Amino acid sequence: MLEQRLHVRRSLVRGEIGEPKSRAGKRTIGYGPRTAAVLAEQFQTSLYRSPESLVFCHPQLGTPLDPSKLSGYMRKAIKQAGIERALRPWHDLRHTALTHDAAAGNPAVYVQARAGHAQATMTERYVHAAQVAFLGAAERSEERLFSGVRD
Repeated sequence: MLEQRLHVRRSLVRGEIGEPKSRAGKRTIGYGPRTAAVLAEQFQTSLYRSPESLVFCHPQLGTPLDPSKLSGYMRKAIKQAGIERALRPWHDLRHTALTHDAAAGNPAVYVQARAGHAQATMTERYVHAAQVAFLGAAERSEERLFSGVRD
């Protein structure tokens, strides 16, 4: 079985590859089997398969994709989703993924680590956006505390 982890070691900002903004930005992110299948498919179709290659790159050059063209790549999906407002695709995709992580009931510290945030205050916006800061927390605590106690 594959490791199902993505190791973030570099960042792309305004077309330049560099170091993440903070130590927290260098991180390892786990992912599930559906993501593993998509990444395996991407790997099989790519000409760039070295450990240092970009996961998603220009198909002929192996260079970073132009972020300003992402909404063009996604135009059909955006139209089918009925989205009419302007998008900042990379940012909006990241925000959506982190909000879904929070909405799934994952702890804020997990969302913070996944996002690579150095400060928990940055992560709070995703937890707040999900409106589930502590959804089910009391029930989980009681279940753990009283699991062996009869009513």
